[in-house]
Amino acid sequence: MESARLIANPYHLRCEKEDTTEKYNIHSKKIALADYLNDNYKDIYLSNHNIKCIHNMIYTYINEITNLRIINSVIDNIIKEIIENSDKFDFCLPFD
Repeated sequence: MESARLIANPYHLRCEKEDTTEKYNIHSKKIALADYLNDNYKDIYLSNHNIKCIHNMIYTYINEITNLRIINSVIDNIIKEIIENSDKFDFCLPFD
């Protein structure tokens, strides 16, 4: 199957004269991502550029999730602070 992937995308082949140290310059997380993608999507050839794009999409998505969690936490804390320290919401719950 590997040979079919290379035949389908010959322009993605690396020159034999290039250094093989490029693989080791990539962060270990990217190598793990590349391994994961290559193991789970064996029928699709993913170049280093494709893997970097996927990594950037994941990074952006995780940053958005983190930002939303921080924003929700701040808003919840503000609401809680307003309710606890405001006289407008001074009421007694029944069945206390």
